[in-house]
Amino acid sequence: MQPIAGLHVASLIDPEQFAVTLYHEDWHGPFDPARATGYDIAFLTGLQPDFDRMRQLSYFFRRAGTTVIAGGSICTQFPEFAAQFFDVVCAGGVDAVTQVMTDLADAKPLKPIYHSPIMRIDNYRVDYRLLRWNGINPLTHLIEASRGCSFRCSFCIIPAEVGGHAAYDLAGVAAAIDSAIDSSPPFSFRRHYPIVLFLDNNFSDDRRHMLEVCELLRRHRKVRMWGALVTQNVLRDRKLIRKLADAKCRALFVGLESLDHAFLRRFNKKQNLGSSVIDDVAHAESLGIVVGYGYLFDPRFHTAAEMERQLRLIGDTNELSMPIYLSLVAPLAGTEVFWNDLCEGSLAPNLRLRDLDGETIAYAALADTPENLSVFVDRLFRRPWELVSRRIVLRKILRRLLRARTLNPVYWYVLAASSLHCFVWARAYPSRRRSYLAGENVLDPQYDEQPDDMTAEDFAKYFAPIAVTDGEGRATSWLRPYVSSRGKRRRPRHAGTDHPDAAGAGLAARRTEVQP
Repeated sequence: MQPIAGLHVASLIDPEQFAVTLYHEDWHGPFDPARATGYDIAFLTGLQPDFDRMRQLSYFFRRAGTTVIAGGSICTQFPEFAAQFFDVVCAGGVDAVTQVMTDLADAKPLKPIYHSPIMRIDNYRVDYRLLRWNGINPLTHLIEASRGCSFRCSFCIIPAEVGGHAAYDLAGVAAAIDSAIDSSPPFSFRRHYPIVLFLDNNFSDDRRHMLEVCELLRRHRKVRMWGALVTQNVLRDRKLIRKLADAKCRALFVGLESLDHAFLRRFNKKQNLGSSVIDDVAHAESLGIVVGYGYLFDPRFHTAAEMERQLRLIGDTNELSMPIYLSLVAPLAGTEVFWNDLCEGSLAPNLRLRDLDGETIAYAALADTPENLSVFVDRLFRRPWELVSRRIVLRKILRRLLRARTLNPVYWYVLAASSLHCFVWARAYPSRRRSYLAGENVLDPQYDEQPDDMTAEDFAKYFAPIAVTDGEGRATSWLRPYVSSRGKRRRPRHAGTDHPDAAGAGLAARRTEVQP
């Protein structure tokens, strides 16, 4: 979903001073540690389950004499803790890179932590040529028009990391779209049928700005269709949905999360408690807008049988596609849910950052037996066709295609892909998991990539998984400074915010030979 964090970081580096290599493990596969040589600087960024991987890569780069600079969710939420693994930590927006590079250019000592508030968006050009030069070739053009979200859903990390919403300058958005199209390969689908996907956390947060961007897209001669991430309440505004459709919007990813209103109230998802979402989705799709969504399950309140019934209900509802992704509720570190659950002792013992992946059962008190839940979760993520048959999914796709009343094969593809995505993922990402319980020993192969001469101290620092709870479900030692005696989070000094696209990407830079 978010492969452009490295692109934004790279765009803030002077190409006359550094030769930049952009590397994304979702695109290129796991980075070979043998290649971590010859670089002056390595920027690393990722989501919370990626933090252990960032530490592993930091070890190899630092061992080779590279200065390692890290950003992303954990670096933003817990910069003092993260600073022990990297030379520099960027807490907050990607714009902190500008401060780092300025200090480097002025030969100043680098600070251990740099902060950049999300509400300050620097005026910089995103160089989309870097994607093509580094073999990253998505089908769509990935653009940001804003950062953050003003809603306060308790399971979401954005309120803690960002705390608000900020929009890019409209001219900057237009320049990014043109740069993305003009820099795409000459004979690529992206060049000849440009589709723009906005990766904003909440494209609809600032209505005025959203409508300005829509008008820009409506008038753009090259853009054929576009999509964005919005909140569910947008679907209720029928007049707005028609405007989006008239502006060539053909796909919306909506934060539906669950059809269970008790679930929505529990997590303060108030914007979803309104009119019938099924009717709203049907109306949007009647105007030619494919509606996709993610669906969350909470094993604390629903048994395996009840969760299976929810999924089968979706399968039987012709107006809804299958979810684009399926996930268990993950208590992401720093969210309101996380702090409450941690202080109440409801998190699973030996819970690790790597377990916050949406597949792991992260809680101690469950509505069903661990055995039943593990069997359900394995089917959900590895074999979803056992819960909703392929025949039912195909029937849903065909009915939606007939209702679409269009002969555009690209639209057909978008519509079909919205229902098939979770099935494709199930085949693409096999797992060695057995119980799906927190603390399970089966981890990624990269945890075992240590060199033979590694010291026990370095293994503990860079390769041992970081736990957030101990064997009794209490906060581990590194978290305790962030929690007060009353169980409320104590904000570290200079608490920062996070760039919303700090997900699963990294880059390294070699200094080029430049004459003074």
